This record gives sequence, structure tokens and C-alpha cells, in this order.
Amino acid sequence: MKRTGLLITGFGGPDSIDAVAPFMCNLMGREPSDELVDRACLRYLSIGGSSPLNDIAGSIAVKLGELLGDPDGQPMIAEVGMRYWHPFIEDALGRLKAAGCERVVVLNLAAFESKVATGACRQSITEAAEPLGLEVVEAPLISELPAFVEYLAGSTSVALAALEPNEGAVIAFTAHSLPVSDLVDDDPYVKGLERVAQAIAGRLVLEHGEHDAGERVFETFRAFGTSKAPRAWYLVYQSKGERPGAWLGPDLGELVTACAESGVPGLVVCPIGFTTDHMETLYDLDIVAAGDALDSGIEFARASVPNDEDMVLEALATAIRALG
Repeated sequence: MKRTGLLITGFGGPDSIDAVAPFMCNLMGREPSDELVDRACLRYLSIGGSSPLNDIAGSIAVKLGELLGDPDGQPMIAEVGMRYWHPFIEDALGRLKAAGCERVVVLNLAAFESKVATGACRQSITEAAEPLGLEVVEAPLISELPAFVEYLAGSTSVALAALEPNEGAVIAFTAHSLPVSDLVDDDPYVKGLERVAQAIAGRLVLEHGEHDAGERVFETFRAFGTSKAPRAWYLVYQSKGERPGAWLGPDLGELVTACAESGVPGLVVCPIGFTTDHMETLYDLDIVAAGDALDSGIEFARASVPNDEDMVLEALATAIRALG
């Protein structure tokens, strides 16, 4: 039997303020302007000076390695390898090869299939693995696990409880916006988000979602979801990038504005598009969106994401074992 290792992968993030500019250069494929770097540095400083992603990914690697260990208690060797910052994918695969691995199971921390996230990492892994003679097997998408839905339904319930009394509060399921030009017909990214939003709503005993919902609550705001009792919920997007052209919407900011104009008293955000905390949750939601909502007189709460929580990792370990 081939010795198997585990690769935890994703985009990565700067591990210090000094790393922000080179990380952005890798991500953008060009030198960012000083203004863009300064703006990004201020944002990272506001969340502690670096991305927490590498530390979270490292904890996931350790825990999954232990869960996937052999009967003698020896953990599966697991490495973190990111596309745009240290530790890089090629270095992680090299370490797995040096440790005697012939086969690598890849776990992408992007919860949903998309060209710019899972597709980009997949290409980098293939290019780095082939020269090493490594067989690559992909773990299931995290969003396909019932435990992912269960976790987010639970964390949304906790966030709702933080808004007591929460009558009339709206739930926003959010995900990273993408350029529309990067999507294909019947795109798996959007379909996956709608499926998970629908599943979480079902766990919370809310009405089934439909496209262009919102008329019972708002004059003009429309999104996938429902405006029907017992609670309105909508799928919206966040963290739109700088690239010109159309992006997936509606944006979370549009929903905040609509809530303020319509007298909605509270907003609970569940970031279903994110497996771990990073800039998009800790800054874009906890600082910007929360600030905009509170400034508009709207109570705000944010559901936690799985990070390295055991219930999701145990489900992942079971799914990975089933790969053989």
C-alpha cells in the first residue's frame, strides 16, 4: 500500500506586516501600488497584524493527522502548503515526498468549487506533484459534509440568541463575491452556495428559498432566499475585489442599507463561504459590516466559522478514510 500524506491548502495569507506587499504581489501577479499596500496593512493591523489562516491551517493539519493515524497511534504525516504565501504548495509536497509519501490527499480550505480558488490551487498542485511522482487525490469539498451545515446552523442559532429579543431580525448568508466573467453556465460556486444556504435554513426551520425574494420586507432589495415568516433570510456576497467589471451580487452592504431603510431591527451574518477566519470575516464582517449596521441603528451579530472545530474535522477524517 502506498504511503499517504495529507496536504492542507488554500490561498494563504501574510504572516506579518512586512509580508503584506509580497503576498499581494503573488496574489495579483503584479506589483501593487503603495496606496493599495498601505490600505491592506491598516486592515491587517486592525485584526492583529497578520492573517490567522496559517495558524488555523496548522492546527487543522495536526488534528487531522492524529485522526487519520494508523492503529499503532502514529499520525498521518500532514503538511500545510499555500498558493500565494509561505509555506508554499511546492515546498509542502517536497516535504511529503522526502518523508516517503507516494500518495497525497489534498484538502482545500475553500469550501466551494470555483475557478479562482479550488481550480487555481488544483493547477498549482498538479504542476508541483507531477515532477515528484506523487499521486494526488482530492478530499471532498468541506461544504459537502453534513457536519458543515450542522455547525453553521448551530453557530447561526448562537448568533441569533445574542440578539435577544430578535423578532424581525434578518439572516444574511454570505460568501466571497467573484467576477461574473469567471463563472460558467450553471456555475458550481453559486449552486453550491444556494444549496448550503437552503440546507442551513431548513435546519433552522425556515422557509424554502427562491430567487428574487425580498418583496415582503423591502421595496427594492431582491436576492435568493425568502421574506416569509418565521424569519427572512438571503444569500448575499461580500469582499468584492478591485478588478473592473460585474461581480456576483447583491452585496451585503446593499442588504444593510435596505434593512436600515425598512426598519429591520437586527442582522445576523452567517459567512457560509468561509471555512476559516481571515481578513474577510475578521475585518470585512466584524469591523466594516458590523460598523455600518450599528451606525444605521441595526443590531448585528456574526456566526462563527468552523476553523479547527472537532465536529467538522471528525467528519472530514471519515470522508478521507473512505477514499481508501
